[in-house]
Amino acid sequence: MTALAAAFTADPVESIRTVLRREVSDVLHRHLPALALVPPAKVYDRVLDDPLILAQAFRLLRERPELFQDVVVTPARLFPGSDEDPLACGRTLAEVVALLVRACARRYFRRRLRGHAPVFRPPQPGPLARLALTLGLAKARPQPKRPAPASPGERLFRAMRDWLLYEWQVPLIPTYAALSPELVTALGPQLLEYRDPLKVQLLSEHSTERALVEGKAPLLLGPAHRLLTGAGDSINADILWSVCQKMRMAALFPGFDTAELRKAVSAVAATSPQALKLLMPVLGGDIRLFTLYLFTAYGVFGPIRYRQVLGADGRKWMLEAMARRIARGPALKGTHEEMKATIESWLDQAVQAIAQDEADRAEVHRNLDSMPRRPGR
Repeated sequence: MTALAAAFTADPVESIRTVLRREVSDVLHRHLPALALVPPAKVYDRVLDDPLILAQAFRLLRERPELFQDVVVTPARLFPGSDEDPLACGRTLAEVVALLVRACARRYFRRRLRGHAPVFRPPQPGPLARLALTLGLAKARPQPKRPAPASPGERLFRAMRDWLLYEWQVPLIPTYAALSPELVTALGPQLLEYRDPLKVQLLSEHSTERALVEGKAPLLLGPAHRLLTGAGDSINADILWSVCQKMRMAALFPGFDTAELRKAVSAVAATSPQALKLLMPVLGGDIRLFTLYLFTAYGVFGPIRYRQVLGADGRKWMLEAMARRIARGPALKGTHEEMKATIESWLDQAVQAIAQDEADRAEVHRNLDSMPRRPGR
């Protein structure tokens, strides 16, 4: 019997840990540069201690499954065809992934949230009771045994445990650490809807947390149509101002003092119904992305050209070109600064197209003006 086969004869969870500590760790040690200098015996703990390295390990598994074909196997000694296929240990690959995600999160939360657990102090007897004990007239009552109170990190892990299931959550573990157990409990499975680190970060803000615990939808986590007026064909300037403040929009645009930001809000609020109709769907209905796109357009175009393109008399062909560019992707993700840079690159192409269009039209008009008139005209 091989060492790998022997590992699958024990308890399923212990079997998984044994293979992870030995065969899987050996593969990771040989193929992940981040582990090259780590002693082989410490690879398993090093991976689970660092969400970044665990994310790299999952990526290696998905991109180069042939490296694991002899250690991640089904009862027929084949590499699983899907995450739901049972492995030789009796569990599925999806269950193994969840086991690793939970182990990594638990270690990270315990390390990051080092606050002391509350200490239970049993009530002290009163003066007469103490005197009776001293004189031997009474016996001390045995104190009930209470389980040790959980640390802050353990409380967060217990609240989140059932929702730590997927490898895409691993990079979010450091951001999860800022959430409160009460918020996680209130969210429940809804936590899995937040895959964007920025959105998870927003969850940790006090006002957002309070709203979610109370069952309300925070503004920045809502859909883009919350920006619109009741008629749905224009932007509510007051709501737009609130979104800008919450997104700290002025910090994204150097030189935007309060007066300039209000000027930008006024211009963006005047965005045409045609522009709203074309751009809102392709931006995914996310209120942050939609607001960031419009403000970046204002920053790139300037107030005059913004009105020419996205205002009441905007050019439909230009809006359609912008919408097609957004739809081609890639999807906006990352920090607000990173998304703004991507949008700027898209809009720079739009500015060039506008300039070329204006030059072409000017040339056409010059040619028309230089043509001789027909007799009698």
